[in-house]
Amino acid sequence: MTPTIRINQEVRLPDTDQWQFRFNIQSESSNRLYTIAQHKKLKHWGCSCMGWKRYRTCKHLKALGIPSYETPYDVNIIDQ
Repeated sequence: MTPTIRINQEVRLPDTDQWQFRFNIQSESSNRLYTIAQHKKLKHWGCSCMGWKRYRTCKHLKALGIPSYETPYDVNIIDQ
């Protein structure tokens, strides 16, 4: 069964050439916003935080139940 992510329209961002299903999440430890998105061709998810940029893993993806390390992963996206 494919997991579901519910995204509030207020945090949803437009797709880019490489990334789709983009949305912002608030950091739990600061006032920063991070962008989560799925790569259009490779189907892995990424985050704009330093953890993902350096190590290709982060707590933001883990909190959503999305695998790290550029593992392809499909989810159902529901806009709220």
